[in-house]
Amino acid sequence: MATNPMQRKARNSILIGIIIGLLIGGIVIALLFFQLTRLQQQIQDNEEATRKVYVLSTDVKSGGKIDASMLTEKEALQDVVPTDYIGLGDITENTIAKVDLTKGSVLSKALVQESTEKVTSDLREQEYNMIILPQYLEVDDYIDIRLRLPNGQDFIVVSKKRVKNATEDTIWVDMYEEETVAMSNAIVEAYKINGSKLYATTYVEPGNQQNATPTYVPSAEVINLINADRNITEEARQALAQRYTAELRARREQDIQSQLNSYSDEAKDNLESNVEQEITNSKEARQEYIDSLNANLNIE
Repeated sequence: MATNPMQRKARNSILIGIIIGLLIGGIVIALLFFQLTRLQQQIQDNEEATRKVYVLSTDVKSGGKIDASMLTEKEALQDVVPTDYIGLGDITENTIAKVDLTKGSVLSKALVQESTEKVTSDLREQEYNMIILPQYLEVDDYIDIRLRLPNGQDFIVVSKKRVKNATEDTIWVDMYEEETVAMSNAIVEAYKINGSKLYATTYVEPGNQQNATPTYVPSAEVINLINADRNITEEARQALAQRYTAELRARREQDIQSQLNSYSDEAKDNLESNVEQEITNSKEARQEYIDSLNANLNIE
């Protein structure tokens, strides 16, 4: 049967429409497939370009200890992650910050180190309230405790101790047995010699600064006590034996006594008065600082 020209034209139009639709659908599918492939590649590239790192969830001061409770796992682009970044397994009970670190910092080997402090059987927490404290001393600061004599001599009694707690006039620090003995002797000596001063100085960047070498030499009586004390380890005995030689003891006693004898009674009185005033001023400034901290806490 002959086909009507109008029917033939309509059928051709339908076929052309179907073909065009198939072409457009093919192009759309091809574009979608291309975009999906590209997206998958981007995801893969991003996964390869990112690293799981541990960042601090709180600020840590230089010399402050870092433990697992302070860390949060994050993903970061490899380009911004330090090449020496460290994982949770690299954090030990002795890990400390080299510098002041802020919340969100990515931990790396350049920012942390292992503390040289060791927990031994003779380590004890000690409380001292006779030391002149820096005005802005805070918890977790590191200090040297020093003894200044009227003749101007200044000795380091114990070095680089972390302040575990502090009030306006009292600090709590961990001390080894030999340090406790040295401090006890220094305290007695500070009380015996008018015009002397037992005081603390803070480290600027304790994470990077090495321990100062103690220069204070206890009296012969205290050294005899140390030698007889079984709580002091053999290693400490040897270290103390090297530090507290007879030559150092003799030179120290001779220097201190000769200097004290060189002052007139009037000069000694003036010196003692000035030192007492300096101590009073330091305590008053410290008290004002503590009061300001407490006031800020009450406001918050």
